[in-house]
Amino acid sequence: MWDEKTTELFRQKILNWYRKHRRTLPWRNDPTPYKVWISEIMLQQTQMRSVLRYYDPFLKRFPNLESLAQASHHQVLEFWSGLGYYTRALNIQRAARRILEVHKTFPEDFSEILSLPGIGRYTAGAICSIAFNKAYPVVDGNIRRVVTRLTAKRGRIPENYFWKTMSALVPSRTPSDFNQGMMELGALVCVPFKPKCLQCPVKIFCKAKRLGIEQSIPNARRKRTPTRIRIAILVLEQNRGILLSVKGKHSFIPGNWELPWQLVPDGELPEVVAASLCRKILGDRIQLKRSAPVRHNISNRQITGFGFYGKVESPSSGPRTNGFRWERPSSLKTLLTSSLFVKVLKKQGRFNSSGDWMQLEKNI
Repeated sequence: MWDEKTTELFRQKILNWYRKHRRTLPWRNDPTPYKVWISEIMLQQTQMRSVLRYYDPFLKRFPNLESLAQASHHQVLEFWSGLGYYTRALNIQRAARRILEVHKTFPEDFSEILSLPGIGRYTAGAICSIAFNKAYPVVDGNIRRVVTRLTAKRGRIPENYFWKTMSALVPSRTPSDFNQGMMELGALVCVPFKPKCLQCPVKIFCKAKRLGIEQSIPNARRKRTPTRIRIAILVLEQNRGILLSVKGKHSFIPGNWELPWQLVPDGELPEVVAASLCRKILGDRIQLKRSAPVRHNISNRQITGFGFYGKVESPSSGPRTNGFRWERPSSLKTLLTSSLFVKVLKKQGRFNSSGDWMQLEKNI
């Protein structure tokens, strides 16, 4: 990319800027492999402000590999609930168990880290460089944007171009600070829209800035049109128990257990779908009370959930098919790992602001 002297000057400017302007993040104070790993997995497809709300409680509950490996899936999902992309949570538990079984402690070798469930080239490089201070490149969205502007590349750029560029730039002595500095630069200064070029420590190296095209690089991505979905959700109560259903094979809602729900086709009323689902499950019709709809996003889906509350009076009433069970309210926060269902329960007046179950007869 540049000659050795220019490359070294670029590195030093990144390092000096990072050490002065870096954000205070909980995993930076003591960047152990475990802490860096958890933070990087949480940050996948999740905004920083969301991760900061979940990181400390998760680390307090699972402070090390042993506590994570020994926990149940439900316990891990409970502390991941709200972060989305729940396969990540299950993969870190699988990885923790494999590490203890095969390596006994967190491995330092790049290929061994890469072989763990849920870890790709970027995460393996981040752990190696940040936790072990090894000279491995990292490429995330922020770095792609910085490199694209530095080189004024236009159009479609092969992914390997970014990896080759970062491999040439990452220093052997301070890879941890350098990689984090490049990512921090993209997050704070070289932002997607209206980059803060006057604050940039490496603007003298930026070809896009020299050409006056920094605003149009990288090319604006066309946003995918979200899929809008309506679903009817049942909150059925019997003898202080709530009916849960096991997650369906084709369900897009995370977690192993969920409130019974069904898609509402276009042109149909949620009330009709809810009543039909209730009869299908219980074999009987009961009075249902609808709450205000809730909004929820999962991946590229925009969900409107319509909650329907009903009290099953007969102790003998029960699901007509397998895959259902009556569960104590105290277990709901553990079993219902999707925040969609928690929102519905709160709308029904069944959870208070602290997330505790409420018995409100006036809502029945």
